[in-house]
Amino acid sequence: MKKNAVYIITGSKTLNKKRNFSYLLLAVLLINIFSCKNKQQETIETTDDSLHVALDIVDEDSMLIFENNANKWLDLSLRNNEINWKRFKLKEFWYEDSLQKESFTPGKDFYKDYYSLLKWSPDSSYILDIGTYSKVLVKDKNGTNKIEDGEVDTKASLIFPKENLYSKLIFLGASGNFIDGRWIDSTQFSILGVFDEKGNQKPDTLLWLIDAKEKFFRKYKLE
Repeated sequence: MKKNAVYIITGSKTLNKKRNFSYLLLAVLLINIFSCKNKQQETIETTDDSLHVALDIVDEDSMLIFENNANKWLDLSLRNNEINWKRFKLKEFWYEDSLQKESFTPGKDFYKDYYSLLKWSPDSSYILDIGTYSKVLVKDKNGTNKIEDGEVDTKASLIFPKENLYSKLIFLGASGNFIDGRWIDSTQFSILGVFDEKGNQKPDTLLWLIDAKEKFFRKYKLE
């Protein structure tokens, strides 16, 4: 009898342990479910916050470019006074966590020969290079250097003159070309260009706004 009693008590304890474990497992499962939902909600809220912040930055840039006579610049660059800043619509914005820097050793007269393609920042910390990669120097009949198309690919770069380094910003290959570039302030600049992204022989007119310090890119398309 004692053995049976012990057996019954032990069995009851085992059953209770299993039951308690099941309850514990269920509780953990429920906690995980609610935790996942909370994390998903937090992720959604974080994404929404990030989107609002990014859009606020874009709005701020819009004000900056208005204040810097963007329409006059577009008139001169595109030779078309019917195109204004309001016709450019935001298509993409992104953050580059790293702009890889590479060694840059300019030739003796590089800055002089390519001055029209080089845009110095107001504080001379950066130089926006909107096309020396695809150009070559040739001498005209008077012996004067002039810039002509060379490589079929098109690339915009950011030069760090004090460090003798540069970073690639935008590569359009053979399907695009940069028209002009300008600095908005000491760290933000704009690049105007055309790019046949769809390959249908109908290139779009694009405008990039880039922050050299924060490495934040925005791309607008003329519509």
